[in-house]
Amino acid sequence: MGYIVITAWYPSHLGTELGKKYLEVMKKYPPSKNPGKDIIPVMVTTTKKGINVMSITEYKDDDPQMFSDVLNWANSNMAEYMNIEGFEYKVRNWGSIQASMELIGLKMPE
Repeated sequence: MGYIVITAWYPSHLGTELGKKYLEVMKKYPPSKNPGKDIIPVMVTTTKKGINVMSITEYKDDDPQMFSDVLNWANSNMAEYMNIEGFEYKVRNWGSIQASMELIGLKMPE
């Protein structure tokens, strides 16, 4: 399996604005339409620098079209926030240890 991990961060004083934007974006990109499987739809924490948000979506790593669809979904979703000053994000692809080991010709023990 593969995972698209989105991390986002913004100053605390933008919490209400981002919360309202999130509700708006959810209508345009409802979780039920995500082409992948939401492992963690959204989780939030606070730091001294502000608010951090993370989501994790799983996809079948042997399905290039699914990877493309999930990545496009994530990037399109995050693009909705780009005009909010102070909001930053990163979309990354992570692989499972099993898939990573297979890339180098090894198999995990059962």
